[in-house]
Amino acid sequence: MYKHILITLDGSSRSEAVLPHASGVARSMGAELTLLRIVDAVNSDWSERGALGKATLDTTARSLFAEHAQTYLDGVAAQLRASGLTVRTLVKQGAAARQIVEAAKEVGADAIAMATHSRRGVTRLMFGSVAEEVLHITSLPTLLVRAA
Repeated sequence: MYKHILITLDGSSRSEAVLPHASGVARSMGAELTLLRIVDAVNSDWSERGALGKATLDTTARSLFAEHAQTYLDGVAAQLRASGLTVRTLVKQGAAARQIVEAAKEVGADAIAMATHSRRGVTRLMFGSVAEEVLHITSLPTLLVRAA
């Protein structure tokens, strides 16, 4: 049924909670996987806590964030490939939900899989829910796994 599943990861172990589920679906259907990491250096937790705040980061800093993201994805992809899956990686920059939907179109994915951090209350009001926003702007089937 599915031929290509886009999996979103943010570099945390919580986001990786989706991997066993999505890889199981991919294995059972012979689907290809694309691992996606969104780099939004200006709005990342690091920059919000750092002295730069919301200031625009220079090209070098953005490149470092992207390189770090690619290295992370390469490691996760290697583990999945070792289990016999076909895996590609993709790093994009910008607003997470919008970039997830655009990446799904770009790679020809027919499903999206992601972990939800289960934010509640004030935290959810402040930061919103990327998963919820993706659900609102995509027509693709979306697997959401609640991270522990």
